[in-house]
Amino acid sequence: MLTTLRANAWKYTAIALGLSLGFALVMQTLRLADARLETAHTENTLQTERTTAARAALITSERYRKLGDTHRDEIAQNDTAAQTALAAADAGRARAVAAGNRLQRDLADYLTQHRTAAQARAAAGQCAPDTAPADLLADMLRRADDRAGELAHVADTARTRGLACERAYDSARTMMEAAQNGKAE
Repeated sequence: MLTTLRANAWKYTAIALGLSLGFALVMQTLRLADARLETAHTENTLQTERTTAARAALITSERYRKLGDTHRDEIAQNDTAAQTALAAADAGRARAVAAGNRLQRDLADYLTQHRTAAQARAAAGQCAPDTAPADLLADMLRRADDRAGELAHVADTARTRGLACERAYDSARTMMEAAQNGKAE
């Protein structure tokens, strides 16, 4: 039997080698199938994550666009309101200048009447009052009225511009808070 085994050793070695190669081939095929499944799973997961990230980016972009549009609309409304208020302040200044001019005309008429009356008394031999204090008072009144009008206009425009700036700041702060909190308003 030993001689038969020796004579057939190469057959048994070939069979063992064939079985070993077959087993290795089966193992490699299984490993390849596992690797392909894992690759497919990884590619699927990656695609899902990319789709989710793209969707999230689109939602975030849309939210920021809406916030920007809202802020831009608020700024436009703020500018319109400020321009309206400035126009009202300018109209008020024009009315105040017109009223001041009327007051100056009335005062000039009064002074003219006062001088005429003083000259008539002087011509009649009566004591004529001095008109210099009245002239000084009229000049001081005119200057005070002009300066008060200038200061009122400066105060009105400064207030209007300050309020517009405050509203713009509040709008920007609200937009930034909404962006940080993840809310579109």
